Amino acid sequence: MKNFILFITVVLCYFSLTYLDTTYITTSSKIFDFLAKDYPSDVVQNYMENQKKWWWSNYLATPLLISIKVLLVSFCLNFIKLLDLPGLEKVKFSDLLTLVLIAEFVFIIAGLYKFVNFYWIDTDYSIETLQTYYPISLLNLREFISTEKWLAYPLQLANIFELFYWGILAWGIWEISEQKISFPKSLGLTTITYGIGLIFWVSVVSFLILNAQY
Repeated sequence: MKNFILFITVVLCYFSLTYLDTTYITTSSKIFDFLAKDYPSDVVQNYMENQKKWWWSNYLATPLLISIKVLLVSFCLNFIKLLDLPGLEKVKFSDLLTLVLIAEFVFIIAGLYKFVNFYWIDTDYSIETLQTYYPISLLNLREFISTEKWLAYPLQLANIFELFYWGILAWGIWEISEQKISFPKSLGLTTITYGIGLIFWVSVVSFLILNAQY
């Protein structure tokens, strides 16, 4: 029941961020101006009409995508039980689900940060700016590092919120073990479980982007 309530809360928070983004940030006028530079007006108009018609699809996909992400991260963390360390022998998968759902609020805060940035601070933005922006990440310095498309996703993941996410996962493992293992060791466990899974995922995404370029 606790995990269900947490899941619903996370989904509602993402729904709110989606509403704020589509209403105040990624507005129809911004999208129209962006597409009008490269496509005929009738094509742009058809696209905008389809956007209005299928507005609910983002909300429908959100619970599914969150479920997949939470399950995959929990699955990776579940491998800590194979190491036979004190305090981890009785860890339940539901405990890991709770931990991952709590950690997900870090990215909700990141989404709120992005909204605040473009709504109140950097108000003179374009769709291109939105596409190449992630709060406090190396992606924002992409033009100084590399303009290669396949590097965009890794650079996006190199952000302060991802570090906080790792920290919360490590803290959670430390708590679940009833402090029988040290925090540095729990951080190491996060690295060899979630970290390896993340590297694999980033490699797959970057490979697909790289191959799509040719």
